[in-house]
Amino acid sequence: MSAFVDEQMVRLQDPAQLAALVDPPGDTGHARVRALLAAMYTMDFATVRGVSDVRVRQVEFQWPVVAARRTTGNWFQTTPAYARTELTLERHDPLSPVWVDLSAEIDLTLLLEIDSGEVESVVMREITGVTSLEDFRSRFRFLDLEAFMREHGITTVEEVREASQYLLTEIHLRAQGPFDPDDPANRHPYELRLAMLIRDTVDVASLLRDAKLARAAVESAVLPDKPDEAEIRTPYAPVLLIPAAAAPGGPLSTTALESFFAAEGVLAIFV
Repeated sequence: MSAFVDEQMVRLQDPAQLAALVDPPGDTGHARVRALLAAMYTMDFATVRGVSDVRVRQVEFQWPVVAARRTTGNWFQTTPAYARTELTLERHDPLSPVWVDLSAEIDLTLLLEIDSGEVESVVMREITGVTSLEDFRSRFRFLDLEAFMREHGITTVEEVREASQYLLTEIHLRAQGPFDPDDPANRHPYELRLAMLIRDTVDVASLLRDAKLARAAVESAVLPDKPDEAEIRTPYAPVLLIPAAAAPGGPLSTTALESFFAAEGVLAIFV
């Protein structure tokens, strides 16, 4: 271990220091928390309007993640009668772990604007009086007319009219009411889980490999929970902690590296 790794482990043993690293006090937009949420959760129908009550619940240093190794196959028997059996062998080697320098479980409260997707009305109407192929195409918002005609062996507008009865259904969703940030119902408890790798040098390929290997190992070893408002991408969000002085600069500035790793679902923090 390097001096930087040792110093960061000792420093981040303090829950307040770790909480400040994850959610810096001066960051009113909570950029790091949002990046971690994006790495860990899929929130297609919820928008994060605020973050509060960040609290470190548990920390473990040098966490050995033992990934499951699976072997699958088939067993065939031909005599005295044919039989086929599917086999799955799962084994764990505790002496060959993937080491995570710091794992943490962090509680927080999210102010969420959730699109409930409530249906206001369903309208169905028959399409009649078609005068041309272009007129028929214009009645639909999404229609590959050429593919439709090929599939049904249709070449003229007369054949289109005679081929079937056409119904257009429109589903109208209920408009969302004004968002109330003071409504307690919009506050939801969430959990962030971090798998942090502390490195003292910048080797982009090596860092990305280590982060993805740690994520794959954790995903094979940990069964995630499933909050109501989101789906789990990964049970632990991968984090890289690197000294800012190690960034080469130029095209490999800290900003460029943070953006690169974020696109790969990894939060890079330079301190």
